[in-house]
Amino acid sequence: MSFAPRTNGQIIVRKTFMGAVTVLCALFVVLSVADYLVLRFRMAKFGPASTTASVTFFYAAPIKGNKVSVYSGQPQTETCVRSIFPWLGYDPCWYAKRHTIQLED
Repeated sequence: MSFAPRTNGQIIVRKTFMGAVTVLCALFVVLSVADYLVLRFRMAKFGPASTTASVTFFYAAPIKGNKVSVYSGQPQTETCVRSIFPWLGYDPCWYAKRHTIQLED
């Protein structure tokens, strides 16, 4: 089984693609480290209350006909962190505020 040699165009495209992947991975690492450091700095300077917020959750139960019934008997409050990524075992607030209805099976 013989393989055809690569052309200069293929080599340039491959190097460009690998360079772009490397840059994106490096940016992700820098963003996550910076997010964590900002969170820890806020906690050290202003205390844990400045980095967390509370979100009220409502519950939903599936009913007949592929429908969902939402009820709010006793809404639960969840702590979240003000960051881009989840840290310290808490969801980020931007995520928690968009997912306030929890489906119960």
